[in-house]
Amino acid sequence: MRPRGQILSLLGGYGAAGLFWGAFAAAAPAIQARAGLDTGGYGLALGAMSLAAFPVMQVFGRQVLRIRPYALPLCLFASATGCALLAAATGLAGLVFALAILGGASGALDIALNLRTARLESDTGGRLFNRTHALFPVAMLTGAVATGGARAAGAAVPEIFLAVGAGFLAVAALEYRAGRHQPPETGSSGRAGPALGATMLVLAAMAALAAFQEAAPQAWAAIFIETVRMESPVLAGLAPAAYTLGLAIGRLVAHEVEHVLRPVQTLRLAALLGAPAFAALLADLPAPVLLVAFLLAGIGTGPVEPAVFRAVSARGDPAAAGRRLAAVTQIAYLGYLLSPPALGGIADAFGFSALWLVAAAAALAVAGLSLLVSRRS
Repeated sequence: MRPRGQILSLLGGYGAAGLFWGAFAAAAPAIQARAGLDTGGYGLALGAMSLAAFPVMQVFGRQVLRIRPYALPLCLFASATGCALLAAATGLAGLVFALAILGGASGALDIALNLRTARLESDTGGRLFNRTHALFPVAMLTGAVATGGARAAGAAVPEIFLAVGAGFLAVAALEYRAGRHQPPETGSSGRAGPALGATMLVLAAMAALAAFQEAAPQAWAAIFIETVRMESPVLAGLAPAAYTLGLAIGRLVAHEVEHVLRPVQTLRLAALLGAPAFAALLADLPAPVLLVAFLLAGIGTGPVEPAVFRAVSARGDPAAAGRRLAAVTQIAYLGYLLSPPALGGIADAFGFSALWLVAAAAALAVAGLSLLVSRRS
């Protein structure tokens, strides 16, 4: 398949993932009610996604280069399977099992998409990380709006997630054909890669901090607006939407300037925008201004992870780039896993002001850590 077709196939993978997460967020009340769970029980069920994701990523990260031609289609197929299980789940046991499959598939898919993006950048000489990562939040918004409309029209959980699963299967079939040119790394020792050096660990820490920030408004913005600021549900829904839109805008802007700025310069400037935007959420601002703060926080957070992944894939021995990228992606994903429970505990103990202060501090930490990376990145 020609490079253009391969890029379109890759974009389909990011789009399918974004549609799933948007649909999952919008359908959460229906999923919870269908399983007959209270809020605490549903929260525990969601923990299955996190518990499954990291060990699967550990195993998948060690073996992904051996199955390089089929890694992405396999992850997409596993995601479709998880959607089918979610569509069929009616009780706690079925829901937990479906969420565990989806969590593991999501973690592995994150690795596979980053590796595929890096490979296509190398093959085509193009700049793809910001564009592909910008598509994800756009697809999330699309999935959330479409799911909300479908639920209003009477669609139930099975119809919604069977449709999402069909999308995963369609992209898996396309990627199975598009990615077959990639040779497997048969000489791999089975490890995820050589021990990461100091610079790679710093880059991985920045990606994890950005993921930690990224998950914060997605999980807590609506609750903050509706229950703390006592605004309407409409404004509560607009807060995470504004943030998600900011993620996409930040990544698209970064794509336009990355030919004149090094990746570390890009993420440093972005972090210095994100920190005051998160800090502004502590102030007693009017609701429309809060939405602008969430938008700016998204713009400041969005470019960090793509910039890290570009820097990782460009540094060191090209033959080991895939293993380095898989290892850094695993560390970055820890930010997503730790953010909801950690920030939930902070908000419960100290209030939402402390939650947003921690997010702002994470952005400042990204900017500070960027000073430790050499001028080559």
